[in-house]
Amino acid sequence: MVFAALALTQHIEATTGWSISKFVKTTRCYREVVIEVGDQLITVADPLPDDLRTAINAISASRDAH
Repeated sequence: MVFAALALTQHIEATTGWSISKFVKTTRCYREVVIEVGDQLITVADPLPDDLRTAINAISASRDAH
């Protein structure tokens, strides 16, 4: 488990250019809630800041490249 966390940390830092501390502090502020009303799911989320959206897109793109 520790090695997986270390590998993930290094991947996030290498891909985004952010420290893992900055990544955790920034993502900690983001919230999303899914509410089920009858047959419908309603998703309510805080908008992502541009820098966080860029970092997440970089991580996603690196995943898709492999």
